[in-house]
Amino acid sequence: MLATLGTPPAGGAGESWAAEIKYDGCRLLASTGGRADPVLWSRNLNVVTSSYPELVEALADAFGGRRRVVLDGEVVALAADGRPSFGRLQRRLNVVRPSAVLRRQVTVNFFVFDLLVLDGKDVMSVPYLDRRSALAELAPSHGAGLPVQAPPHWLGLSADTMLGVARETGMEGCVFKKISSIYLPGKRTRSWVKTLVRQRTSAVVIGWIAGGGAQRNVVGSLVLGAYDTEGVLRHIGHVGTGFTASMRRQLRDQLATLERPTSPLPTASAHTDAPRGVSWVEPLVVVDIEFREFSQGGGLRHSSFKGQRSDIPPEDATLPDQR
Repeated sequence: MLATLGTPPAGGAGESWAAEIKYDGCRLLASTGGRADPVLWSRNLNVVTSSYPELVEALADAFGGRRRVVLDGEVVALAADGRPSFGRLQRRLNVVRPSAVLRRQVTVNFFVFDLLVLDGKDVMSVPYLDRRSALAELAPSHGAGLPVQAPPHWLGLSADTMLGVARETGMEGCVFKKISSIYLPGKRTRSWVKTLVRQRTSAVVIGWIAGGGAQRNVVGSLVLGAYDTEGVLRHIGHVGTGFTASMRRQLRDQLATLERPTSPLPTASAHTDAPRGVSWVEPLVVVDIEFREFSQGGGLRHSSFKGQRSDIPPEDATLPDQR
């Protein structure tokens, strides 16, 4: 189930709505308990069980003695200050079998925020608040220091208060959820509304430009696209900041395998404002971009690269004003 990007509902986390902090990680579904070993899926339902052995072990320990449970949440990597760091999580996202050294260097947590199956019974038609109550009895509370935790939700707080907390603590934003809402798998619904204190979007890489000077042989900037409501790929600008030196080299090597002679945009006029010297690529790589503003005519402004998203299919990278 997916949230709709927008302003908080009237009343914020009032009588009809609950509020959760939005953590900067990647969506994860987990099936555990019963006779089978735990299984983990990414948002696009790829099996990623082997990527997070510490979470598999923690789930088996916590739920091995009961019937099947299915959980929905976010896998996060915490920085030294205790806040989720998507940059740190990047080191684990595409690693099928992480080494013991990498697991020590980048530990991950599973922050669970919903319950889909409880003791073998489908509870998706149960109201959100009841699912949350059942989840609280299953998973340790947030801050327990364990790999699998259930972060809190709040009732009766204003949206301004919640967003203020998110802003002051450096979080991505809040998700407001209607307490009577049922769980609709695969649906983007207005029963869940996400409000960001930092503008963030996923975009498709449609080309790249070599840097200057010492960066002339690596990626200097990425040319970005996104899909409109008709499913047409549109140019939305480019990004040249937020990369480490190793990221620039890795992206160069990855994009070199996807090069094509012409733009993937539908018409020549659609990319007349694209920078010169572009090496066009097949629109298959999805990246996260932080930005200040977006307009149909001007594209992204003050953009910064935040990381690559292997868990989001390219067609889900839609225009920022249509999410």
